[in-house]
Amino acid sequence: MASRPINAWIVDDDQSVRWVLEKALKQADMETRSFERAEHLLEALDDGPPDVLITDVRMPGMSGIALLERLQGSYPELPIIVI
Repeated sequence: MASRPINAWIVDDDQSVRWVLEKALKQADMETRSFERAEHLLEALDDGPPDVLITDVRMPGMSGIALLERLQGSYPELPIIVI
């Protein structure tokens, strides 16, 4: 039985960074979903969390650190990589 691919979400206000991360993760057989702002990711969580989250530190609106702090309470098991 094949296991399902890892679902990795990316949050970065820089489109070129999102593009590079998407390409690298897809080459590693991961499914990706990208967001320009942390607020957009929070809306998408209504459908369930990803397996891993990669977020920029400095973004307009909510920062990656603020996003990390907000998600730790609701999703303590979610691995979050802050870049």
